[in-house]
Amino acid sequence: MKALVTGGSGFLGRYLVERLLADNVEVRTFCRRASEPLRQLGVEQVLGDLRSFEDVARAVAGCDAVFHVAAFPSVVMDPRPYYETNILGARNVVAACLAKKARRLVYTSTQCVANTIESQEGVDESTPYAPQFLAWYQMTKAIAEQFVRAANYAPWTDDYDFGGLDLSPTRFRSLNTRFTITQPKRDPTREDALMTVALRPHLIWGPRDRHLIPRLIQRARAGKLARVGDGTNRLATIYVANCADAHKLACDALVPCGPAPGSVYYVSQPEPINCWKWIDDLLALVDEPPVKKSISFQTAWRLGIALEKIYSILRIKSEPTMTRFLATQFAKSYWFDTSRAQRELGFQPKISTQEGMRLLGEDLRAHFATQ
Repeated sequence: MKALVTGGSGFLGRYLVERLLADNVEVRTFCRRASEPLRQLGVEQVLGDLRSFEDVARAVAGCDAVFHVAAFPSVVMDPRPYYETNILGARNVVAACLAKKARRLVYTSTQCVANTIESQEGVDESTPYAPQFLAWYQMTKAIAEQFVRAANYAPWTDDYDFGGLDLSPTRFRSLNTRFTITQPKRDPTREDALMTVALRPHLIWGPRDRHLIPRLIQRARAGKLARVGDGTNRLATIYVANCADAHKLACDALVPCGPAPGSVYYVSQPEPINCWKWIDDLLALVDEPPVKKSISFQTAWRLGIALEKIYSILRIKSEPTMTRFLATQFAKSYWFDTSRAQRELGFQPKISTQEGMRLLGEDLRAHFATQ
């Protein structure tokens, strides 16, 4: 099998590349810039832009399976980068898979596409999409997840029309939670067709993360990290190597007439963690004291509304320190029933949270020792 990994130089992407190589899969990556770690792994690197169908099609050509990991995860107020990467990029990946005759597509979605403002505990894949989108990331990933799944069993073609859905930059903002793409009834036995599946991980963590966890630590060191809510909320998380394993299992499960094609799966560690105890544990890994400051969810929510308006009106390009989306993620509980992934994909996390934290601690101490 020959597989393409978009975003292969990123945090999850690189672990996925290593996971595929361990199974003797021939790997190609698609990124904007060349990566020295990928060069050392000996994988083929195709450079290009997700916004360009020609670039994406060039990367997909000759691949049996495609893992679309690349995304724009942020809380900036400008909708343009979310549209260009999360919608246009995913559209180009689907169209390229169909034009270049790829057989399997695994899409990295996110649990937040179904998040409500209130806590969700033990929910499963039958939960509908969020009744209100609080962030461009949440909205664009929900749209992309739907049209990826709707392309399941679509016959190979050069002119797939996405069901007539208008995904132009002037129209995508009008799409809302009432919009859904119906998966057409297609022949699951034909071999000249694409099979798709989506995974919904939450809070991917582990060694080599140079974004989420280091930023939490840096904010804590600067005295700018405050607990939101009462500190009792629990979250699903997933150790990065376990997440990479789930992607390989999902690809293997894409067999005609099986349960995986066209489906979505929550994947996480076996037990949810207490959000703020976990953050305190992360800080302890680098000998930082626990978080002492706190604000209520209501205060964080109101602050988020104000900052969203200010950043939008003034077109400030950086991320606000608080948004409504961040307020919910830091104060509410979000964890899921992963029994479907266990049953249909055979997903069982190999690395425990305790072992993952030990490995993360070694990495963080080495990283921050050089800062």
